[in-house]
Amino acid sequence: MSRTLTFVTVMMLAAAPALAQTTTKPADAKAAEAKTADQKAAETQARAVQPPRPEPTVNIRVELTITDQRGTAAPLSKTITMTMMDTAYSRIRTGGDVRTPLGFRPVTLNIDATPKLHKDGKIRLDLTIEYRPTAAESDTEQSTTPTINEMIGVLLEDGKPLVISQSADPATDRKVKIEAKATIIK
Repeated sequence: MSRTLTFVTVMMLAAAPALAQTTTKPADAKAAEAKTADQKAAETQARAVQPPRPEPTVNIRVELTITDQRGTAAPLSKTITMTMMDTAYSRIRTGGDVRTPLGFRPVTLNIDATPKLHKDGKIRLDLTIEYRPTAAESDTEQSTTPTINEMIGVLLEDGKPLVISQSADPATDRKVKIEAKATIIK
């Protein structure tokens, strides 16, 4: 009999912690239910305040014109055009090597763009531009290749160009100007 009593006692002692964990006090249960109800109400209110953004219905054409001028020489212009869906992240990657009198030089033009159409018809354009043109073209000039790396957020009016950046090469008299235009295509 003592073995049975010992066995029953051991079983009760082992089950006691598990039984204690499953029972909750009524106050704790009410607090948990109230917290859950408050969370649900906050989520419902957040959804009511910000309805989901509808799917994009327009494309936006972005034109970037890079004007590169050294001293009094005629400026060189490059135009990059991207057509993308409203709110879509888009990118262009170009690069290569150009032969100069001093040897091959790497050239790069990388553009990342994300347009977002606002209710007032303006277009927010987030841009990242990396531009590395050829550098010294003569045998006597030994300058390094300038690199322009810019991250710009700008608000544009539909179809109107805007100069968004003007920069100068710190080693030479080279100046680079970037103009952006965003046009809504319906």
